Amino acid sequence: MKCLRCKTENKISRKHCEKCGAPLRIRRRGDRYKKRKVLLVMVVMFAWIIGFGYFFKDVFLPDSSHLQISKGKRLELEKERLAKRQELTRRLKAAMERQNNKNEAGGAATRIAAAATDKNASATAGQKGQTISTGWVSIVGAWGRQVAKFRSAASAGGWLALPDRACLGGMKWIFYRDYDNARPIAGGLWTSGDMVGLWRMDQKNKLLDSPALTAWNASHVVDWLSLESAKQKQDIQLRSNKTQGNFAICQLPENLDEIGIFVQDSKIVGWTFGQWLDSAFMWKGKSGNELQTNQTVNDFYQQTFAGGREEAFAKGLAMEGKKSSLEKLTTLVEAYQLPTSLAREDTPSYLLPEEIVRQIRILVRLVVKDGNGRLVAKILDPTALREIGDIDLLMDVVPVYTAAAGFDASTSLIADTGRAIVQAGGRDVPALNLMHAKLYQDWLQSLVTVQAVNEAMPIWKTARDYYPDDPYIQLLGVDLYLLNNNWQEAERLLYSRNYPPALRDRFEVLASRISAMKGEEGKIVIRFNPGGNRIPVTALLNGGNNVDFMVDTGASMVTIPSNVADSLGLEVIEGYHGSSQTVSTAGGAVTATQVMIDSLEVDGWVENNVRALVMDIPGQPGMGLLGLNYLQRFKMDLNNDSGTLLLTPK
Repeated sequence: MKCLRCKTENKISRKHCEKCGAPLRIRRRGDRYKKRKVLLVMVVMFAWIIGFGYFFKDVFLPDSSHLQISKGKRLELEKERLAKRQELTRRLKAAMERQNNKNEAGGAATRIAAAATDKNASATAGQKGQTISTGWVSIVGAWGRQVAKFRSAASAGGWLALPDRACLGGMKWIFYRDYDNARPIAGGLWTSGDMVGLWRMDQKNKLLDSPALTAWNASHVVDWLSLESAKQKQDIQLRSNKTQGNFAICQLPENLDEIGIFVQDSKIVGWTFGQWLDSAFMWKGKSGNELQTNQTVNDFYQQTFAGGREEAFAKGLAMEGKKSSLEKLTTLVEAYQLPTSLAREDTPSYLLPEEIVRQIRILVRLVVKDGNGRLVAKILDPTALREIGDIDLLMDVVPVYTAAAGFDASTSLIADTGRAIVQAGGRDVPALNLMHAKLYQDWLQSLVTVQAVNEAMPIWKTARDYYPDDPYIQLLGVDLYLLNNNWQEAERLLYSRNYPPALRDRFEVLASRISAMKGEEGKIVIRFNPGGNRIPVTALLNGGNNVDFMVDTGASMVTIPSNVADSLGLEVIEGYHGSSQTVSTAGGAVTATQVMIDSLEVDGWVENNVRALVMDIPGQPGMGLLGLNYLQRFKMDLNNDSGTLLLTPK
């Protein structure tokens, strides 16, 4: 395989060039049938899957006739669902009747007193057919996304107690009553900082058939009914820990871990909120028919969610259809410039930082696929990446930086922003160090390949400071010193450590190059294309002019072009036959003037007083010949296979 750098032919078993050490892009014998092997494995696996599927077809693909539900069966399923709903209604009704029976057993005086204090008694406790209005509350965001959905129960007048955490980010709140139409929630009693608010449906949707809302009597027991399952508990004695607004907050007894209501004297007096809150919230305010709202749903949204980072996230996630991935990415990243409005425990799951970062990583891949990698690097600049603070996102962006701005930008991104994120996270990320080292390896290898020694040397020193134990970076340093003709430092560096087997052949190539350079010490080394019949060399004449020559052992004397002789003002030599002589060339006989070159320097070796003929070679203007009167001053060692000519001074 031919080396791309020095054009040397190498054995097919080599990974690196025998001459210059550059990696060889070769296809090894063992890889020749790799694609065929992979294809064969895929065919076998596909056949196995088909056979497996056929054998178990009755399991995975049952008879389609079994999937068809008859009209009678469908009606039966509807009856079952209706029966379940009726069972919940029956339980609630039974609980209300139990409370009513307790009141009757307490004596006529108690009933009269209760009736006297309740202006709405005719519509609540005294009615045997009364049931609690249950249903689902749906919280919908400003861009149409459902933020939360949970069970709830409404009292007479359409009042519902709702936990703030469940309502954050919702612009529209709707109560879907069981067996009934949707009813919008308009406003309520709520103060900033409260964990629970009492909210009411608009005036057109009052529920007059539900139990009344009344204040909890802490000295009496209550019954609890779940709105999510068949759980219920009777005769509970609650103790208040603290109050918040119109609510007394009590510690929950065991197993009251679902959304439910507390009933006392056939009226609703408190709530549990399941996963949203771990306390009981008992009503301490006025009766439901005496209450007026002081906030709207929009007021709640503006005070708890609007203008913050989470709202901007919600807006970005809602961008679909005509909005491109680039616009969506820009919106999500720019949101990090805004302050957060929610604590983590109150943040909806779809707006949590890890979920937003996951969406950003997906968008980065889409935008890069669309050919906008440079814009990704501009949007996710170091400041934005540091604000987001996710190391996996940064590692996704590093290749984008490399393609858009080069190795310098990507290595700096890891060294500065990446390490700052790692430090803030308090944990080491080995994958980041591996990526950083690989970038330096690729960067240095590209510079070694084009022999950009001056540019590569400071980069190599920086890489060595970061990763002093990296064997590949050390070998690249050896390569650089050899390109700089400093075999002594290259040798010291090469043998200062051991190398893994994967780099052994590169080690051997570099060792061979060092040995060859040691053998060339004190010699003129002229390199040319191996196997070629032309040996070009550049020489410095009289310390001032660089002239291109061709080594020609068939020429008796050195020749220089006429324009070079004129520019140097060389002295004409009067010989036995005068100052000129006839010379035979491929184009015929020509007359040439003989001159004296004071100094001729090749590869740092200077020869003085070299005679030369002034003549222009046909078809090669500006070219001279390095003839025998110069070459015979040295011992010549020509290796056409390696492309080297060694001139050892005699």
